[in-house]
Amino acid sequence: MITKYPIVTIILPVKNERQYITSTLNSIFNQNYPENKIELLIADGCSTDGTTEIIKNFQKDHLNIKLFENFGEIVSEGFNIALSKSIGEYILRIDGHSEIPPNYLKNCIELIIKEKFDIVGGCIETLSSGIVGNAISITQSSLFGVGGVKFRNSQQSKAGFVDTLAFGVHKRELFSELGGYDEEMIFNQDDEFNFRVTQTGKKIWMDPALKTKYFARSSYKKLFKQYFNYGLYKVRGFQKRGRIFSIRHLIPALFIGSLLSFYLIGYLYDQFLPFIILLITYLIFNIINSIVQSTSYLLIPFIFISFCVLHISYGTGFIWGLLKFSHKWSDKELKDYHFNKKYFMNNNNLK
Repeated sequence: MITKYPIVTIILPVKNERQYITSTLNSIFNQNYPENKIELLIADGCSTDGTTEIIKNFQKDHLNIKLFENFGEIVSEGFNIALSKSIGEYILRIDGHSEIPPNYLKNCIELIIKEKFDIVGGCIETLSSGIVGNAISITQSSLFGVGGVKFRNSQQSKAGFVDTLAFGVHKRELFSELGGYDEEMIFNQDDEFNFRVTQTGKKIWMDPALKTKYFARSSYKKLFKQYFNYGLYKVRGFQKRGRIFSIRHLIPALFIGSLLSFYLIGYLYDQFLPFIILLITYLIFNIINSIVQSTSYLLIPFIFISFCVLHISYGTGFIWGLLKFSHKWSDKELKDYHFNKKYFMNNNNLK
């Protein structure tokens, strides 16, 4: 039970989030946590859809909101700009298309204080609109879709230590020790930071009772772009940290690479059997999982396509990353240029 509420800084990097920003902000101000102990820092990446106007309207009633310009328009840079200005003893970063439940801050803080964890968070419930969006949400929460990522499984029931999660509450000291987000990581910046945390022996705890809502892409084009970039920058994360985060990150690229290799062998030697076997095996697993995961017969083909898009985009992105970043294996330097560490430490009297 908290007897003295510490200040929590919530950092919200956004760009063109008009559709969801109101519900995100409402979820923050509906917390059963004293509002005068919440600092909300929003880094806007040059939104053009009216997002900033909505935020400014909220500022009229909530003096704890500060809005910063993020001219780089990437999450890691915006996060670091806001992080430098933060005063909270604990730091939470969430997205402009997410919602946290009313007990989120209080429960996370209680766990960190009581158990002395370094990062605490919950799992996410992936939501979207329309039949395609619904199918995408299902694939992003499934074992076949994204591997054994515990925080993406909203049916997870067992609390425990994890290697990464989304929307975790961090001890402030982590950033003074390990730096801010790496701005070279256009995607997967939180994943790379979490691996930095676990590499130093610190602990990330996930409590599945804490469920945040995450609004996913609602078109296959957006899904392809998202997961292509996840695969692309996963390579750079491996290079930065000097090791593979998890074997599950390699499987889509191994599948795509094997499929292309077997097809090339078949083309050159008129022997397509390995290609056919691999392709049919994948299709069978895809169909089975599409049926199992579906809540209606109508959804099955859309889930099937979603699995294909997700796996192909991630796998090809990863392969492209191996080529694009082939000269960077020795470059492990942390590039958190917009994180003013001295100012950050003075803001909270960290030494």
